[in-house]
Amino acid sequence: MRIRREDWWRSVRDRRDGLILQLLKAKVPLKEFAREILSQERQLLREAPNPAARREIQQINAKTLLTEAYTPGVTWAEFGPLLRRCQRLGFADITHEVHVACLFVQSLPYFPKKAREAFAMLDEVERKLRHLPKRHSLRKEGTQAVTHARAIAEAAGILPTPPWRSPLR
Repeated sequence: MRIRREDWWRSVRDRRDGLILQLLKAKVPLKEFAREILSQERQLLREAPNPAARREIQQINAKTLLTEAYTPGVTWAEFGPLLRRCQRLGFADITHEVHVACLFVQSLPYFPKKAREAFAMLDEVERKLRHLPKRHSLRKEGTQAVTHARAIAEAAGILPTPPWRSPLR
């Protein structure tokens, strides 16, 4: 008997949520958290009905791992590869892209040398949000998140470098 797509995604969501809650309650370190999430990802990828479902599972897990990596004291060696994985896989939707860009900017106090790249990513997301209709709820929520991320970076003393004052030009 073939399982319906909605039922399969519900099963995926329930299993992912269960594992994440279990790991959060156990307060496991990031490396163990990532190992467990990626182990479950491999299992879900084998079950996925098509390439689009496989890609979406990878995108969602990449965002989850990046979110968990956003902690005080995180190093670029831990955060960078997870960010690159998110960028390489693409984003499931605009909310994922906003989330990742905001996390990147908010993490700048831990690695301020990445400010130019982070603000470029945030600017790109902001440009995409402006293409949504003005009354669209995602435009409003996304713009608020971008403003908040900028405020956090500014409070830490990190400002975007204007392109005309860029040290790389």
